[in-house]
Amino acid sequence: MKKYDERETLFSRIDLKKGTKEFKEFYEKNPELLETDDPLRGVSFRPKIKKDDNFKKLFFPLIENNKLFIKSLHEIVDNFQVSKKIDIEKSYTKNIKEITKYYGATDVGITKLDDLSFYSHHGGLSESIEYNNYNEEIKSVYNTAIVFLIEMDREMINRAPHFEELLATEEAYLKIAQVGARLAIYLKSLGHDAFMNSSEKYLAPLVPLAYDAGLGEIGISNHLVTLKYGDNVRIGAVFTNLELEEDHPIDFGLKEFCKHCALCLINCPTFAISHIPRIVNGRQFYKFRDDKCYEMWTKSGTDCGVCIQSCPFTQGVDFEKVSKMKDDPLMMDEILKEHLETHGRRKYTKEELSILKLNGEE
Repeated sequence: MKKYDERETLFSRIDLKKGTKEFKEFYEKNPELLETDDPLRGVSFRPKIKKDDNFKKLFFPLIENNKLFIKSLHEIVDNFQVSKKIDIEKSYTKNIKEITKYYGATDVGITKLDDLSFYSHHGGLSESIEYNNYNEEIKSVYNTAIVFLIEMDREMINRAPHFEELLATEEAYLKIAQVGARLAIYLKSLGHDAFMNSSEKYLAPLVPLAYDAGLGEIGISNHLVTLKYGDNVRIGAVFTNLELEEDHPIDFGLKEFCKHCALCLINCPTFAISHIPRIVNGRQFYKFRDDKCYEMWTKSGTDCGVCIQSCPFTQGVDFEKVSKMKDDPLMMDEILKEHLETHGRRKYTKEELSILKLNGEE
């Protein structure tokens, strides 16, 4: 097993500038990535959206300043001093979960952190929060992760890959930061240091931790898939050293169901998703073309979301049947048949939401 390295993620790679020391060092170690990364280097996807300038002037401000709010929340958490420690029993775990939901989380789980949970190095941060941490080594100073989910607006996601989808994801990322900041400050108020992971600043990949915390299973799209919300969620986490009762991975039969379904793979516009499994630090993921995924972003001007929209669990499934589907291929086929009869191969709503309609358009 090896530690995750944020420098290997697509966003870190395509932010590298040719001619720099970092560029040379990375591609000397990973020459096979240069050919696929170069066409995407420095390409911002949002300006590619197929909308006129008036649309962009009116609606881009809905989300373009979200990162400033997230930055301010990190500053508040970082500057908040840890109070005198209050002894807290492990039985307070239930309260911590309820408090996290009170702050706005959809669901929450607890898992332990070890050295392999963290990235080995930072891969750089967005310019919007004015801090570059590329190449900085990450020290694993926390042992507990409070992992939580924010459900996205399904009506918006069902309009993927159009602008509504981007509204849904950006809103979820902001809510993650709000929940995470409040929870981190609460823990600091109790005398327990805490770090808030957000879309802009984080110490570890969160899908493995959400899986470990029993919030869902890892689907063929490499997203966390939950029973109730499918993969129509975004993940947040607060790291601390408070000792809490940990949750454990669940198994409702998703691995086999994905083999029967594969609608995310079938519907992926750029064939980025594959059914080929790969084991990463003891957890099953699937081979994935991140460059092909981002290629679709640059075509749509959004972060696509078709794979999320395509998942039967996102659209809602019969929980009684799901409870019986593990090791029962016929039940899986029945669930999938019901989904296809109700939603088709892909639940897609073409009509724009009213928030984006101009001049009283109907």
